[in-house]
Amino acid sequence: MKETFSKLRALQEVLLKEFQIEEELNEIPRELNSLKEKYLRIDRSLKENESSKVRLEGKLQELRKEKEDLFRDKQKYENQISLIKTQKEYEAITSEIAQINEKLETIEQEEKDSSAEIEKLERTIEEQKEICKELEAEIKDKEKEVTKDLQEKKKELEKCLKEKDKIASGIDEEIIYKFEKIVRKKDGVGIVPIRKNVCMGCNMILPPQFVNDVRSEREIIFCPNCSRILFYYKEEEEEVEREESVVE
Repeated sequence: MKETFSKLRALQEVLLKEFQIEEELNEIPRELNSLKEKYLRIDRSLKENESSKVRLEGKLQELRKEKEDLFRDKQKYENQISLIKTQKEYEAITSEIAQINEKLETIEQEEKDSSAEIEKLERTIEEQKEICKELEAEIKDKEKEVTKDLQEKKKELEKCLKEKDKIASGIDEEIIYKFEKIVRKKDGVGIVPIRKNVCMGCNMILPPQFVNDVRSEREIIFCPNCSRILFYYKEEEEEVEREESVVE
């Protein structure tokens, strides 16, 4: 059992290295993914702005057509003024002309606002195109860097896994499976000693018979509170013997 405990302590170190490499493997593409997400956001906004520009240009064409129609109507009414014979006819025509002028004023303002908005969108679109172009180049370079780093880390992981298999040889697979889960969940510590009947992993006081079972080393025993594998701290026996010697 002493050899098993020794293997588990060595395995714990390898597992910590393995988990660290796995974390680095997850971290390496994070910056690349962030760049890609940024590119997608800007590209999506770019497409929305281009659609808005097309819509505004269509609206502008409609406004200009409507304005041309109103100018023709206005010209028609103005041409009729010289043919007017009564005050009532005059008032009716001038009223029509006044309404047309109001509509023209509204349309011209809308036309002005639409043109200004189109100019603003054009500037934004150009800026976004430039940013997308820069991001595409940055993503391309980052992809090369990430591919290289991932390959190196995968080689490290492969080496680590081979070392783990070598150390774990001869230990029950179920124990290894449980031990890996404990090390991952318990801050990298999966095997701890008992000192003065206390689990050094969670500081729980353990029953004397339970401690004796651990001390006997007949089997692997887990702490009932923190689930870590327990082993008896041999130096404690030496301390007890020294104390008994002094008393005698």
